[in-house]
Amino acid sequence: MKFLKVKRCVVGGMLLVVAFLGQGPLAFASEDQQLLAKALSHYTMGLVYDFLGLTQEAVLEYEQAALWDQENHAIHLRLGIDYARLGHLSQAIEELKLAVQIQPEDLQPHYILALVYSTQKDFDKAASEYELILQHFSKAEPENIEVFGYLGQLYYSQGRFDKAIEQFKRILSLEPDNAEVMYLLGSLYLELEDRPQAIEFFKRSIMADPEHEGSLNSLGYVYAEDGINLDEAVGLLERALKISPNNGAYLDSLGWIYYKKEMYAQALELLKQTIGLIEDPVIYDHLGDVYWKMNEDEQARKYWELSLELSPNQKHITAKLDNLKNRKEKEQGEQVVSHQEMSP
Repeated sequence: MKFLKVKRCVVGGMLLVVAFLGQGPLAFASEDQQLLAKALSHYTMGLVYDFLGLTQEAVLEYEQAALWDQENHAIHLRLGIDYARLGHLSQAIEELKLAVQIQPEDLQPHYILALVYSTQKDFDKAASEYELILQHFSKAEPENIEVFGYLGQLYYSQGRFDKAIEQFKRILSLEPDNAEVMYLLGSLYLELEDRPQAIEFFKRSIMADPEHEGSLNSLGYVYAEDGINLDEAVGLLERALKISPNNGAYLDSLGWIYYKKEMYAQALELLKQTIGLIEDPVIYDHLGDVYWKMNEDEQARKYWELSLELSPNQKHITAKLDNLKNRKEKEQGEQVVSHQEMSP
């Protein structure tokens, strides 16, 4: 009951303000002043309704305020926020853009726009809004490592790898021994297919933090893929697995190194341990390759097909299945010829 009394007092007091603005001194004000006063009275009532949780009523007041004062940043911002609350997202975007246009330096409309775009699953536009926010902070605080990290990760998620590298290198200029940032840079250079640079940053990361398991795994896997330094690669992955024994990705990497060393039984043992830990088309592809080398065609087929189920557009696996089919047909043909030759 006390809360209701407070609400009534607030509303009653605001109505008195509106009445005062709508009469009295306004009779002596200029036309522009009268319009602004009307806008203020509706805006103030909108704030009251927002305070009371009456969003629909607040929107009606803000809409009236906008009619009298179209260049008021605060009115468009409040309208944008309340339209978003009511689920009127296209109207929210329109109002928030007007708020940005009127007062570009205010970050709040960008925050709300990012949330609205995310709700619409328009993640590129959401990311653009976050980028504007982060750029603002990076200029305001040129030594804020956290901001550079967020911006770098945002660019990474967008596939804008060159810009992500730029941000992470700014962090390294402030924190030269940051092993995690070196690891991220190595991963970015891998995306750009610059393997020498990737290897260099993974090595630097491990020097800065000998137990950085991500760098241990990545460097070992790159060596396996390139077929180089395989004994060193085994050591790197064994170190990573001591830190995270049940990490399916690390087990896969070590298994793949043994595959490259043509130690297929060891490779198979490790790769089979990943089942139930992680479901990844690459691991199923690796299992298929090992079984192929061990002449277990049906098992190879099974895992290549599982890989395709998870990621259908893998032309190299389709080619492997075709090779498997051709090998099967060739063996069947040879068996027929052999049988015919043995027949009297």
